[in-house]
Amino acid sequence: MKKKLIKVLNILVDILVVCILIVSILVITMVFTSNGDNGVPNVFGKAPITVLSDSMKGDKPDDFEKGDLILCDVVENRVDAKYKVGDVVTFKANGVDIDKDGKDDYITHRIYKINKNGTYQTKGDANKTYDQDPKANGWGDIDSTNIFAVYNGFKISGFGNFIAYIQTSTGFFLVILLPMIIFFLYQAIRVVINVIAYNKEKALKKAQAMIQDADLTEEQKQKAIEEYLAQQAAKEAPAESEAPAQEEKQETQAEEPSAE
Repeated sequence: MKKKLIKVLNILVDILVVCILIVSILVITMVFTSNGDNGVPNVFGKAPITVLSDSMKGDKPDDFEKGDLILCDVVENRVDAKYKVGDVVTFKANGVDIDKDGKDDYITHRIYKINKNGTYQTKGDANKTYDQDPKANGWGDIDSTNIFAVYNGFKISGFGNFIAYIQTSTGFFLVILLPMIIFFLYQAIRVVINVIAYNKEKALKKAQAMIQDADLTEEQKQKAIEEYLAQQAAKEAPAESEAPAQEEKQETQAEEPSAE
């Protein structure tokens, strides 16, 4: 029963470590790729984006809200890209810093109109005014070269908050670094336990081989094996057995009266 519990625990730990590694790789990739030419995270052509506001909150199938993680298709050729009314696109909002990180944010809104000059009028489904209204938002009509990704309808509700948290120093330490440290310590303990078990098994097989051909009863053989294992255990920890003896000897000498 104990072995089964240990086996289950080891499996659960391995699964947890795999999940942590996947998330950490995702976060690291998002951080590094978001500093590239496209400006948005790029994981194999997909852009995982954390929603920063409720501007797209609504009852449409492709609506989302603050804290969600949405998946967008990265646009590789922005110059020749064409879009239609109803597309939900991610573009750079010049002068807008919702998360207060000192950088212009990327907004994901729906295209409501295509202007004659080829630019696009966008609006959040929950907003009353178009994005190109300077008094309301201040980033102007959207040109195709300023659109970096197109929302493909996939989202994970609330997961964006988690991704944003582990991108902080505290979140990265608590969610990624600390569990990995604990895992490596756990693995080190497992290695020590396995080495001890291996040595015991090796000693047992050696003892059994030594008395296999001896003319002894089964009881004598078992006793001989136990004595051999005890001797081996004593050899593995000589310091532990010698330390108490030395302390006892010192105490005895201290108690003896000195001759005058």
